[in-house]
Amino acid sequence: MAGKKNHTLLKLVLLLLLVAVIGMGGWLGLSFKRAESLLTEASASYDQIKLNAEKGDYAQALVDARTAATLTSQAADELDGVQWDLASKLPVLGVDVSTMRSISSIAGTLSDDAVIPVLDAWDELSGSGVLVDGQLDASQVQAKAGQVVQLAQEVSDAAAVVDTCREQADALQTSHFDEVNAWADELRSTIGSASEVVDSLASVADVVLGVSSAFSALTGA
Repeated sequence: MAGKKNHTLLKLVLLLLLVAVIGMGGWLGLSFKRAESLLTEASASYDQIKLNAEKGDYAQALVDARTAATLTSQAADELDGVQWDLASKLPVLGVDVSTMRSISSIAGTLSDDAVIPVLDAWDELSGSGVLVDGQLDASQVQAKAGQVVQLAQEVSDAAAVVDTCREQADALQTSHFDEVNAWADELRSTIGSASEVVDSLASVADVVLGVSSAFSALTGA
């Protein structure tokens, strides 16, 4: 009789474990889909940043950059959930969790510490009368010398952040899941787009600094 009870108890424990495993799998699956959707949307926003920067519409590019930052932040929050904390402790799967979290972290750094600051600096400068009908107003450039220097510094800092993000992305561990490896490839492409935006603003900053220096030489300021 006691043996039968023990057997029944064992079956109950195994059943509960099976339910827990299935529930955990479903929980992770739904969370994975949410994170994937957010990162995909963020990547699309980066495509728009590049397109708008190429058109010279840096104000809209800044809007897109803030959208990308929000989406990557939401993805990071999703991957910081307790379900992923538990998954990170599991053999093999822990590597995948680490890679996923690194991808969202790098994407967040790219937007928060590189793209947004440099676009913000340009937006502030261009909105202060430096540009008139698309042309530089030399007198305004000189009057806004502090903002010009700030733009140049932001561009330099952003370029360094982009380089760091690229190194981190290249060092990502290969996941056991094709979807996660696709995230990594998408991230590397996004970093390339961000680099082009920063480079384009570096060229603009060089021109503005050149005008500022020339004006200073002419006026003896």
